[in-house]
Amino acid sequence: MAARALRWLPATVMAALALPVFAGLLGTVAPAFGLMAVFGQAQPGWSVFAELLAWAGFWPALWLSLKVGLVATALSLLVVVGLVAIWQGSRSFGLFRHALAPLLAVPHAAVAFGLAFLIAPSGWLVRLLSPWATGWQRPPDLLIVQDPGGWALIAGLVVKEVPFLLLMVLAALGQSDASRALLMARSLGYARPVAWILAVFPHVYRQIRLPVLVVL
Repeated sequence: MAARALRWLPATVMAALALPVFAGLLGTVAPAFGLMAVFGQAQPGWSVFAELLAWAGFWPALWLSLKVGLVATALSLLVVVGLVAIWQGSRSFGLFRHALAPLLAVPHAAVAFGLAFLIAPSGWLVRLLSPWATGWQRPPDLLIVQDPGGWALIAGLVVKEVPFLLLMVLAALGQSDASRALLMARSLGYARPVAWILAVFPHVYRQIRLPVLVVL
């Protein structure tokens, strides 16, 4: 009897987790097709999509979102690969891994907000250099945070995601026999960064593809 009950336990747990998600998805999709009972609209149709596509800012906003996501992901991965490729196999790499633990304990969003407070026109950098170095008595009229190109957002996302990807890469190194592959590549005359990218990174990337997609 107990074994039969345990057999149904995974399906029961999955149903309990899926039902709220399905309800939330239904509550999101239904208004997209014009089903908004709260506003007295109960006729399904494509008019909402037509209004969205007719909005003048839709395509620029879509392009900005894609640019921010792709560039931030690429830069985050590039920074992490560069750090590990340069340091793995060196004496300071072990110290680096230990120093990373306190950084990972900091909430990622807090790091991004800290960057915003640092680079804002009235942020800490401007306060540190003003007025003796800049001559500014008031915050400059510079559009740094929320700039139209999304570059401040990209910088914030890179600062937020680099520790996460770095943790994923370090976890993958232990499962990919990275030290032996790096040693073999070094024995062929490659410098450490080149050897790591050629011999270790392909094995590591296979294990961090999902985290990279999560970041994206």
